Amino acid sequence: MNENYEFYNNKNKNGKEAWFYTCLSPKGEYVNRFIELPLLKTRYMHWVNFKYNIPGYLHWGLNYWNEGDPFGEQTGIQYEGGNILPGGDSWIIYPKDGKLFSSIRYDAMRDGLVDYELFKMLEKKDPVKAKEIIDQVIYAFDKYDNNIEAFRRHRRYLMELLSE
Repeated sequence: MNENYEFYNNKNKNGKEAWFYTCLSPKGEYVNRFIELPLLKTRYMHWVNFKYNIPGYLHWGLNYWNEGDPFGEQTGIQYEGGNILPGGDSWIIYPKDGKLFSSIRYDAMRDGLVDYELFKMLEKKDPVKAKEIIDQVIYAFDKYDNNIEAFRRHRRYLMELLSE
């Protein structure tokens, strides 16, 4: 999406919805939900949504478990077509004894969705402040502030502005 951002942003501005999607990639410094990534990268997926006016995220792999032990799967698994799915790409909930259990990656993603909605609320109240906060944290699709203390400070400020 970042390589053709203007094209997709124009779609969003003209009544179409262009969402972003992760599967197998992107890797490197991009936000994603792979097991080896810091949870902040998973939470920031929806901060990126807000910054770039992306109204949604296509969630693939909620429960695409392999035949082995999903609790023990930490590295990539072979997928059709010879692709290797990075650990955490194919599921973020886990089955056990007929029940489903969340993961901390799922929880981080959910928290990012809540943050997105808070940003949308602040945008209605004070668009300048919403942009100011997001620009201090998300610099580009693959550049953002990884400092957890700074993240907490900015999110607290967001909440304070909404409670005024």
